[in-house]
Amino acid sequence: MKRSEHAATVVARLATDLFQAEASQDEAVNQLGRLAQSLTRSRREAGLAATVGQAAFDALADAVTAQIGAQRAVVALHDALADVKRNTSFRGVQMGGLEKAEQPIPRPSGLALVS
Repeated sequence: MKRSEHAATVVARLATDLFQAEASQDEAVNQLGRLAQSLTRSRREAGLAATVGQAAFDALADAVTAQIGAQRAVVALHDALADVKRNTSFRGVQMGGLEKAEQPIPRPSGLALVS
């Protein structure tokens, strides 16, 4: 395998893993949102006062904050990987085709996959 083919394989695998991690984070935020709805609905259906279970809501807020912090870290990871690409032999690896169809806004990315 040529060096350029090997580099493309390495970058493609990394990009795939990175985008899967992002999707997992998005799903975690979605699940936490559903949990917030469920907590509110359950408390109301149980006829409990708003003051009951506040510690659970506070813990959920901490979980949401932590998850959003993790997403922020992945954005920083994108930037760090773009720096690696620029400063190594991987800068010559052409990538494309990993644009997210759900998000038509152009996204700057240091990594993309050549199909």
